[in-house]
Amino acid sequence: MLRLRFPASKADLYSMFMEKAVAQAAPAGYVAMVTMQNWMYLASHSTLRRQLVNSASIVSMAHLGSRAFDTISGEVVATTAFVIRNAPSTVPGEYFRLTELGSRDKDQALLNAAKGQETSRRYVALSTDFALIPDSPIAYDFSEDVRRLYRDNRSLGERVDLKQGMATTNNARFVRLWHEVSNGAICRGASDTSAVHERGGSWVPYNKGGTPVSWYGNQEFVVLWKDRASALATVRPRSVLENRFFFRPSVSWSNIGTSGAKFRYYPEGFVFDVAGMSAFPNGDTERLHLLGYLNSTIAGRLLQTLAPTVNYQIGDIAKLPYVGEGPDRVAEIVRELISMRASTWRVKESSWEFSGNPVVHTALPRVADAVDAHIAAASAAEALIAKLERQNDSAWSDRLGVSHSDGDAVASINSDSPGDLVVDLVSYAVGCMFGRYSLDEPGLILADQGATLQDYLAKVPAPTFTPDADNVIPIVDGDWFEDDIVERFRQFLRTAFGEQHFEENLRFVTESLGVKNLRDYFVKSFYKDHVQRYKKRPIYWLFSSPKGSFNALIYMHRYTPSTVSTVLNEYLREFQAKLKASLEHAERSNNAKEARPPSRKILLELNEYEHDVLYPLASQNIAIDLDDGVKTNYPKFGMALKRIPGLEATE
Repeated sequence: MLRLRFPASKADLYSMFMEKAVAQAAPAGYVAMVTMQNWMYLASHSTLRRQLVNSASIVSMAHLGSRAFDTISGEVVATTAFVIRNAPSTVPGEYFRLTELGSRDKDQALLNAAKGQETSRRYVALSTDFALIPDSPIAYDFSEDVRRLYRDNRSLGERVDLKQGMATTNNARFVRLWHEVSNGAICRGASDTSAVHERGGSWVPYNKGGTPVSWYGNQEFVVLWKDRASALATVRPRSVLENRFFFRPSVSWSNIGTSGAKFRYYPEGFVFDVAGMSAFPNGDTERLHLLGYLNSTIAGRLLQTLAPTVNYQIGDIAKLPYVGEGPDRVAEIVRELISMRASTWRVKESSWEFSGNPVVHTALPRVADAVDAHIAAASAAEALIAKLERQNDSAWSDRLGVSHSDGDAVASINSDSPGDLVVDLVSYAVGCMFGRYSLDEPGLILADQGATLQDYLAKVPAPTFTPDADNVIPIVDGDWFEDDIVERFRQFLRTAFGEQHFEENLRFVTESLGVKNLRDYFVKSFYKDHVQRYKKRPIYWLFSSPKGSFNALIYMHRYTPSTVSTVLNEYLREFQAKLKASLEHAERSNNAKEARPPSRKILLELNEYEHDVLYPLASQNIAIDLDDGVKTNYPKFGMALKRIPGLEATE
């Protein structure tokens, strides 16, 4: 009943009181209230705002935000205090921004601002000017130049197609991180569904939003599109799958951004979902201009008012004023920014455009020098990006006639630390050990299901560093295997950086990892870092006994049903035999008392692991299908593999 009686304010009970109070006031009478602040900007209150600015006027407002009262802590309760006159007015209202202050400081700051002090907190605005903006948000802090933009131009939503993508209804079934599936099954750069079908693709790139980044990046997911997305069509309306904006180049953003909205370019070939909201201007030049405008500090400042929460919906972006064609120099600036951010994206191993480790690519013989050179180059790149972003801001300031001091300073991304770069180097080395990468050829080498060493040699006929032959690399505490992961890394280091500075390089790597010796890192930390790097969908799987006395790493893309038997017969049983022989030798020597306790405990652990876990598993000859993803395949091996906390979580 209340919703019928108060259609303009039905979104919340307090807003119904607002509507009722103004209606009850005498003509030209006044209403003073303290309410939640969200009526000022949420779309659900737009009818109430339009009604207020058309038939009444805001005389004054103290925008308090959160922590306005000592008795109410936290950020959830955010308020505003205001006086409304029940009549239109040509006299500007006064507004005081106090949102960032604590409860003890708000009252004094308000008094000071009312007395003409702290002038940066005081704004004036006509209530009728709010009607210039779509949905009439109470944008009291917009300058006169911004209001002029709204008077002279249409909104972005009126000039550019802004679209929200699909929801699969079952991401666990239809969506994968790109590295989970066979690389050859991913169809990149397709212009439409027919092109995917003709090329025999099973998966296509999927814009899923993700961490807010500017200009380029967040190309991490793929969505099942096999046989014209026939499986998806059974759960989604056909009209959704035939979205005419799918596969088109776009300007996109994430729906959540704690540090503000960030916009980036997606090339042709992407399908997008509800969190990867996208804009589709006409042509490449307008796309570059739009991206430059949206990433300008001017647009960022406007969005702080139009969307003051951490959520950026299509309706929020649509409210921005839009002049269409930008300054001539913007297209070239933005094109260079996209290129530079693409370069920083490609040096990440988790990128499908990764060509090789940047520290190795410096071709310097000392790892320390190579790390320093990469950090210097990355810092120089960040400085250039910041310079280009300032040029973009200045260009839009000139074009719009709005000072970009209205916005915040551009924040650059920090370069990796030496420790981070060495962890990346170790990860790349393991990739070379398995043949995923090569020191001799850029990009992915073995990245399809069932890939073999012969496939590697067909692509790299004379490798300087040959991958592991049987796809099993042991990781144990001690020098029990000639080709264990520590020895293989030492070989990699020699091959990649040379023999002359090998010992110095080994010390630098060890110290940068923060361990006493390299084996400690591989035994205790490597797999945890790998699981984190690949977002709990690891491509290398760790066979591990209950207490971790035995570990063996495999590459899932090279997995075959006989891999478990190889781990059992060639590594676990050999390790057991060597431990037993060592124990028997110790018992015959003077060190028997010191050596016996740990060795017998380890042997007992490994015997149980063999008998109860690995032997029964090896006899099953388990097959996997990479299309099913890590979440489905990894648990097939039960207690044989290292447990990954969170892998079983519902998506």
